[in-house]
Amino acid sequence: MDRDIAPRFIQDNFKSTDRLAVVLLDKRTRAVTQRIAAAERISSLEFQAWLRHRNAQKHEVYVSMNTLRPEARGRTKSDIESIRHVYLDFDEHGTDAVNRLLNRKDVPCPNTKVSTSPGKWQVAWRVEEFTLAQAEELQKWLARDTGADPAATDAARVLRLPGFYNHKYEPAHAVTAETLNDAIHSPKDFPAREQQLGAPRLVPASNGGPPKSGLSQSERDWAFAKRALARGEPPDLVTLAIAALRRDDKPDPYYYARLTVEKAARQLKTESPPQRMENTEHDR
Repeated sequence: MDRDIAPRFIQDNFKSTDRLAVVLLDKRTRAVTQRIAAAERISSLEFQAWLRHRNAQKHEVYVSMNTLRPEARGRTKSDIESIRHVYLDFDEHGTDAVNRLLNRKDVPCPNTKVSTSPGKWQVAWRVEEFTLAQAEELQKWLARDTGADPAATDAARVLRLPGFYNHKYEPAHAVTAETLNDAIHSPKDFPAREQQLGAPRLVPASNGGPPKSGLSQSERDWAFAKRALARGEPPDLVTLAIAALRRDDKPDPYYYARLTVEKAARQLKTESPPQRMENTEHDR
């Protein structure tokens, strides 16, 4: 592993005086160690040597992506001083989802793309002028819209620090980072919230409240999949959108979503062309 990856990542993404949390998780005992220090200290040779030593003992290495207040002794939302990043975590079919994100024109290209494990990624945008609420709102929308992990939208969250090994795998996976650009983004660089809500979106109905029109949740998901496919949305993207929202109420959300999309696709094939054209025009 290149020993310059981690300090370079810290130096490229934070100011030297930014206070960050570094978290170590012992995979064997589940014990957690947290250190809060300035970015300059974290990127120092001494600190990096300590992290490499602990990583060699199968401790996973994480870092906070937003800065902490001078008096902070923990890593809660109330401890956050400044929002430095907006980020997403991609698990299921992560490579395809990230590639689609990078090809979008309505969202700025992320600054960094981090390979956390085979086929799984984290992406982050360097930002300024964001409040904590704005950052979390944008992350939640982006997660739903791209198929990223909807649970990884907390502004106080830590992400894997590139330059170390992920010991969940055998052999261990080297966590590496790719810098895509050096821009710093503000809220105006992302689509307005009102535009996001008004645009055609791959977001099934939420779980809040009773089903409308007497439909079950699975029936609403099937109807959503059918409309999205009729518009020409890729089946794998529709599957990811459903799986992301049903993550907490299905034992295997991706399997459930795939079956739902397959059922909707079969139904579309049996419909007459005039009916399919009518549905497509209505959805537009």
